[in-house]
Amino acid sequence: MQMLPESWRAAAQFLSIPVHWLIPAQGPLLKAAWACDIPGLAMIKRLFLVLPALAMLTGLWCSMLSIYTLPFRSGRVRFVGTELILWWDLVRTIWLFWAGMARLLWLLIGSVWGLLQLLAAAIVEILREVSEMPFLLMGTIASNLRTPGVPWIAFLLTVAWAALEATIFTYVLSPTIGEILSDLTGRESHRFLGVMLFAMLYAMIAGSLACMYVLVEAAANKDYKQMVQMLIVEFFVMFVEVMFLYREMIDALTPWIASQTGLQLGFGTVLALASFSWLGIRGMTWFLFGRYGTPTLLALISRQRLPEEAKAAATASASQAEHRWDRVFSKIKGEQNWFHERGQALLEAAVLPSFQVIAAGLNFCVVLLVSQPIFSLPFKNLAEVQETKNLVQSIASLAEVR
Repeated sequence: MQMLPESWRAAAQFLSIPVHWLIPAQGPLLKAAWACDIPGLAMIKRLFLVLPALAMLTGLWCSMLSIYTLPFRSGRVRFVGTELILWWDLVRTIWLFWAGMARLLWLLIGSVWGLLQLLAAAIVEILREVSEMPFLLMGTIASNLRTPGVPWIAFLLTVAWAALEATIFTYVLSPTIGEILSDLTGRESHRFLGVMLFAMLYAMIAGSLACMYVLVEAAANKDYKQMVQMLIVEFFVMFVEVMFLYREMIDALTPWIASQTGLQLGFGTVLALASFSWLGIRGMTWFLFGRYGTPTLLALISRQRLPEEAKAAATASASQAEHRWDRVFSKIKGEQNWFHERGQALLEAAVLPSFQVIAAGLNFCVVLLVSQPIFSLPFKNLAEVQETKNLVQSIASLAEVR
């Protein structure tokens, strides 16, 4: 005003009345929406008041500037009515903005609660699976034992019998072997003698059963050459076990036999009793479980799958793996749908209220230029927010009509 001539100042002051009061008024409005000494309250004010305050200032400036265009517009009554409707839309969008922020907060709480429930359900499912695992394992073992195929009961009995026989002969032979080692080394105590002797005897007894299995297979296949070879091997196996194992057992029983019968056993009698003991024990264990469990033991040692169970095991493993993967994929798909729905709802609740306030301010600017709003407020969903290309085409068509 000071730069204008004195004769023009009165007219300039009259013409600037519509916008003159906005310049000092917008500062306190923005300060009230932004400034605060308390950090938490300042964040809440900026979140809830800054955008509505900017939209109101935009509406005020556009409405006041439109007063200067009234003398040159056609359809002034309609233009004034449009301005009033825009202010009504602005009030509604500000109210919906506050309600939308409250809805967003409620959705966040609900989503966090749903996520906690999902995590709790997943943890419960994991704990249930872990707690059921021993029972499922026992059930699988029991099912394998009952299902025709690999003779697991015979295999376990074969392993257990070899361990039992090795334990007995370890106890019987420990003094004799200890004396021999003491004479050789000059030491009275041998810490790992029992463990080493048990391992050797276990391998010897299991090997004896393996030799019988090979001999029976050769006889079944009428492979006479192998039969002769295995008979020779089995004779030496019997000789070793009778001389060093069963003879010691019979010697341990000799005092009891002498006290009960008064019969003194000679060397030949002891060997005969030891041989009969070996034949009886080997025959009993072989026909009861050895002939079924020994092939399984040899297959495990050689890392070979038995033919009668290969197909069934492959089919069962494939069906169980497919069932487990189906369950996993169905759970992931269900959780993915839940996350998608929650994310879409949160996105709409976070974006839509702000878009409506911004759209209300843009409507004032567009009405100032072309006398018609570009947005129809309020928005119900994000799909109603048009693309930029459509908005530009709409403004161009309105300008052509004007």
